[in-house]
Amino acid sequence: MEEGHAGGHVQLVDLAKRFGGFEAVCGIDLDIPPGEFFSLLGPSGCGKTTTLRMIAGFERPSGGQVLLDGKDVSDTPPNRRNVNTVFQSYALFSHLTVAENVAFGLRFAKATREEARSRVGEALSLVQMQEFRDRKPHQLSGGQQQRVALARALILNPSVLLLDEPLGALDAKLRK
Repeated sequence: MEEGHAGGHVQLVDLAKRFGGFEAVCGIDLDIPPGEFFSLLGPSGCGKTTTLRMIAGFERPSGGQVLLDGKDVSDTPPNRRNVNTVFQSYALFSHLTVAENVAFGLRFAKATREEARSRVGEALSLVQMQEFRDRKPHQLSGGQQQRVALARALILNPSVLLLDEPLGALDAKLRK
């Protein structure tokens, strides 16, 4: 697949999120350079997913800032950020094939049919799912579904790729 967009520098400055009286995220400061593989570790309910949702733009912080490449995007909607996310539930479209699921975002990017076909092939090759391109999600294992979701997230070459519980369903061979 072609190289992603330049950038990908993620900074969190005193980032906080409250749900009513419950403080889910309390003043996180992080500086993640471009190209870095970074993991948030902690017990269930400690705010890892909420932090990812704020970086992606699905949750608005109660305080602090989310900076992408030095720009404050705390109030920027998800579709205006060059960030893709694979959440615990892969949200694959059951009525679409693997290839159609992977190509879904290219519709909005106005890719030509030939460009889409080529990029889908590259993405499926990257996650070792080429032979499953015509199957529906219900015909795949959990690990295979996760690889389809990963290919769909990577096909648009995001500056930042967020993975929530990323390795849980992947087989050992693909983790390498």
